[in-house]
Amino acid sequence: MFGRTERLAGGAFESVRTTVQGAATAFASRVADGGNAGIAWDLARRAPLGAPIPAFPGDRDEWTFGALPGPRGETPVVAWACRGRLHVHDLLGGDEVVIDDADASFPDLLGLAVHEGRGAVVAVFDRRPEAEIAVWDARTGERLGAFEVWFGFRGAGFDRFLQHAAPAAGPLMALTCDTERLRGEKSADRHFVGVLDAERGRQVAELPSWGRRRSPMVPWRDGAVLVQPEPKRIVVRRPDGEELAVVDAPEGPEELAAAQVDGRLLVAGNVPGEPGAFTVRDVARSEPLGRVEVPAPVHDVALAPDGTFLAATDDGLFAACVSGP
Repeated sequence: MFGRTERLAGGAFESVRTTVQGAATAFASRVADGGNAGIAWDLARRAPLGAPIPAFPGDRDEWTFGALPGPRGETPVVAWACRGRLHVHDLLGGDEVVIDDADASFPDLLGLAVHEGRGAVVAVFDRRPEAEIAVWDARTGERLGAFEVWFGFRGAGFDRFLQHAAPAAGPLMALTCDTERLRGEKSADRHFVGVLDAERGRQVAELPSWGRRRSPMVPWRDGAVLVQPEPKRIVVRRPDGEELAVVDAPEGPEELAAAQVDGRLLVAGNVPGEPGAFTVRDVARSEPLGRVEVPAPVHDVALAPDGTFLAATDDGLFAACVSGP
């Protein structure tokens, strides 16, 4: 039992993300009547990293965070959409690129990738039944490519997520969606995760998703993997679909956060029917490591490479160490 979390910051937080490797850094969106803000934390020091970014979006679909290669090496980068433009901000160097491109206006999803060695910001535009994908250099704003993938016919109410593990996953990202695909004259429900390659400009694999909302992408072993919740179990797959690990999860989690911590792949999954409760597992062990409880309804969760579990709530941003024995 890990126990309850501690409040890292007060206020109402809507969403949170972390870097996937290297120095553990987090970024969260705080919402308020006086104006929203984006705030970064150095998790080792449990201290803010730089000044808050004003007028920052609260919706997690409208921003993304991770580490990208650049002139100073790999540094944490946050990208967000605001008023028809894309902003890409280097938290350590302070540099900011504004992409004022007509094709950058109002993306539905954002992610990060590495495109031929260059850090890139990736935008997804809902043009059902297709999705338009656009890629820009995160350091210069140069247009690097564009392509289309299948998106589906279903309307609002079906969550779609763009998962990434930059820089570990290179050009790969995972477009998670609930949709339907037409096959001849028949319509069959299809729940899948499309693996996208930003360099090759196409979808390169299709994985099952069982209609779950998110499949975190994280580095593990010799590459990136997808951690997928399925009925009463959690499955770890390579982007090509190969199963690397399966762990029983009788509670049937629907929301997951995952990270590689000291070589182990840790997963925190919610406990349906128990708001604020999460079970933490090492996918190499049959028994859970423990349980963490958040004292408020949770909007979003993340797990950092140092074992810090983070939860965004209306009562603050909460943190707990869940690396276990």
